[in-house]
Amino acid sequence: MDSEQKPALMSQSDFARHRGKSRQYISKLAKAGALILRAGKVDVAASDLVLDDRPVDMEPAPSAASVPPRSPAGDGGQQPASFAQARTVEAVYRARLRKLEFEEKSGAVLPADRVKDKWHAMTRQMRDKLLALPAKIAPQLAAASAVAEVRDLLDAEIITILKDLQGEIRYGRL
Repeated sequence: MDSEQKPALMSQSDFARHRGKSRQYISKLAKAGALILRAGKVDVAASDLVLDDRPVDMEPAPSAASVPPRSPAGDGGQQPASFAQARTVEAVYRARLRKLEFEEKSGAVLPADRVKDKWHAMTRQMRDKLLALPAKIAPQLAAASAVAEVRDLLDAEIITILKDLQGEIRYGRL
């Protein structure tokens, strides 16, 4: 490497000239995810590291974003071809993890166990209220003489139960 300072970011055309390759080839590498891009510009140092670790006639590597992160125990999946690609995969994994943590803290997503607990509480409460319904309105139904009156009593009680549950769900009282 020469002593002159390379710019940190450059366009794909400039990077093609820098590497002595055609712009179409660099575009193909970018689409395949073999280049490290920042805001649409090529990160020269990182992309050079990735490309220098690859054989010259090798097809563009798969996108680092499309390579699933490996579990710490190792799941036997395909390993990155170079150290630079492994670092890129790790950086993508850490970025996704930070995004997930942010979304969780901001309330955009919820942990699955919390959702399961909430649904369990809601369905349990619905079950309890529905099971209590016959005992609650049996005396009124026994006194009713017309089918329409029985239906109206049942409708009114079911609507009351549903409105109560809706309010409890909406205002987080479950």
